[in-house]
Amino acid sequence: MGTEFQHARRSALICAASAVLTACGGGGAGDGAGPAASGQVINSTIKSVANGNTYAIQVFLPESYANSTTVLPVIYATEGDAPYGGANRSRFDTFKEVMQRRGTQAVLVGIGGTAWRGTDFLMPGATKYLDFLVKELAPTIESQYRIDRKRRALSGLSHGGYFVLAALILEARAGVSPSFSYYLSTECSVGEHTSPAGVLAFEKQIDGKAVPATLFLAGASGGNHPLIGIPVFNQIASQNLPGLVSLKAEYNTSHVGADVPAFEDALKRFFS
Repeated sequence: MGTEFQHARRSALICAASAVLTACGGGGAGDGAGPAASGQVINSTIKSVANGNTYAIQVFLPESYANSTTVLPVIYATEGDAPYGGANRSRFDTFKEVMQRRGTQAVLVGIGGTAWRGTDFLMPGATKYLDFLVKELAPTIESQYRIDRKRRALSGLSHGGYFVLAALILEARAGVSPSFSYYLSTECSVGEHTSPAGVLAFEKQIDGKAVPATLFLAGASGGNHPLIGIPVFNQIASQNLPGLVSLKAEYNTSHVGADVPAFEDALKRFFS
């Protein structure tokens, strides 16, 4: 495993094994799902007032949605358009298939914009991107579909995993209640910092803040998790953060390969 801390350069299909702490821009192994179950995917775009970018949005509704009045939890997945596990497949496609195979009763929202991952997921751009998610995208989605706003999840991988952690920190630091119930940070990168110490210093700013949410830090044994995820988890465990439930999980796989196991684990824990 590489130990050099670097900033990411986006690559559609390749993440260099010698630079584990950088973020790669795409997928990993498929989930092994068989033929797709029924359900509906709705494609649209939304232009952000916060940062001016236009994002492709994909919404997956499970088969039961059409014949029910039940409100469902929602999962917002960053980098929904990232190439993932083969030609014409994306992170959104792979997550959708996991949910179909498991029969998960939740709405999945895939957020495009992988091209801006180096700006949107890192400070200072992360502040505007969070505003887009919370003040523009979520209200739009949740006005159109039957969504349980108290059961929102946010998922991100690598730089996206850093953004998930940053989203929690930014709102807690400002004294704002968390906008999501579940924060799934997979293989968290060092973000705009130069080392894990910078991430720890960033997180330390919220010590003593009330954070009524669940943070799930997941990753690969041969990836970022031992160097970033676990130290962050251990620091959180030593702090006074009323309401925060922190969980961790580690998988014997690669940096990107941890994404699907972590997502499936989150479905088992939070949406069974």
